[in-house]
Amino acid sequence: MNIEMDINHKYEETTIVVRAPELNGEITDLIERLKSSKTKNIIGKNNEKMYILSPKDILLFYSKDQKVIADTINGEYEIKQKLYELEEELNGMYFVRISKFAIVNINKIKDIELFFNGSLVVNLINGKQEVISRRYVSKVKEFIGMGGK
Repeated sequence: MNIEMDINHKYEETTIVVRAPELNGEITDLIERLKSSKTKNIIGKNNEKMYILSPKDILLFYSKDQKVIADTINGEYEIKQKLYELEEELNGMYFVRISKFAIVNINKIKDIELFFNGSLVVNLINGKQEVISRRYVSKVKEFIGMGGK
């Protein structure tokens, strides 16, 4: 795949052109990611103050005690959306569901460990760990390019 860019002030808007011999899964996936790549800010609450959070700054979303928390380097923020709503909103971005209780930003993963019992654990850049549920292992592997199963 070749990528060409033509940056010029004469253009009034951004246009993306795809040239290919045929439409395949890779192209369809690329188009879906481009369509959904508009940054959708998240509103978070911390100490009775509301904050605008950029998804790229969020390490993970997790649910605890009937609340959904956005975890960032700067702290944790309670958000109104449910995890399934976030999963839909952030589809095609850099977030993947790793368990019934968590969605992780793959760009904030330091590494993934294989534990003795066969489970996988995600180590985030802030030192926190989250277990990848067996149900989501193949989806996570596929999402990050390790292949399924």
